[in-house]
Amino acid sequence: MDVGGVLLTVGCICVAVTTCTDPLYSEPWLQSVSLNRRIVNNGFHRELVMDVELGEGAHQDCCVMIKEQLPQGLYVDPYELASLREHKREEIFVQNEINIEAPEYLSTAHTIIIYLKPDPKHSGHFTGTAPVHVRYHRPTDTEETTALVTLADPQLMIHCQENSPLVESWKIGVTEAPCSASNPSTCSWLNVNYRNVVETQTLQVPVGQKKDVLAVITATLLMTILCCSLLLRAVWVHGEFEH
Repeated sequence: MDVGGVLLTVGCICVAVTTCTDPLYSEPWLQSVSLNRRIVNNGFHRELVMDVELGEGAHQDCCVMIKEQLPQGLYVDPYELASLREHKREEIFVQNEINIEAPEYLSTAHTIIIYLKPDPKHSGHFTGTAPVHVRYHRPTDTEETTALVTLADPQLMIHCQENSPLVESWKIGVTEAPCSASNPSTCSWLNVNYRNVVETQTLQVPVGQKKDVLAVITATLLMTILCCSLLLRAVWVHGEFEH
């Protein structure tokens, strides 16, 4: 057998092994997963809404999670997330410590895991919402009044019941991660390729102008003096004093 024949035989063997071990080949529904992300609301307090659609014939006992890396211009409030978990509204796990008071230029990116909820009316459809907040950006010397904050594509992972035959066939692309936001034990999650319905998520953030610093300080100082004067006058006129 010549060299070309040997290489062809080895290639066929590799394809056969990959086909047997890669769940993307053994489970066709994993080849047509789609993710639709959108940012709603305005101002510094937004919501990241996610919809995942599994392919036709998806297993009924599987869960879906999104591993999202938020850039330094965004953050989530751990106390807000704890309240959401307590009221059974959203399951979101934070992997890093977060300083919610720091501005954008003193912050770092951090990772959150969103456990999506299955849609009871639509099999294979999962949804989730993460409240995200915009950090204050450094004032600029230029004429630009906005800065752009871009979200990178997240990881999409799927977990099925441990006794499911599907899990036994997963040999590659598996990550150990928390089973849920309230359950610290780990489960096997499969990294899944997906189709992005919306390619890029970008926010426009208002940015202060350094040339306005003097005007802002002056207006703030005058307003503070005025409010204190009105408060003192109200106390003097309406207050009851002991003689």
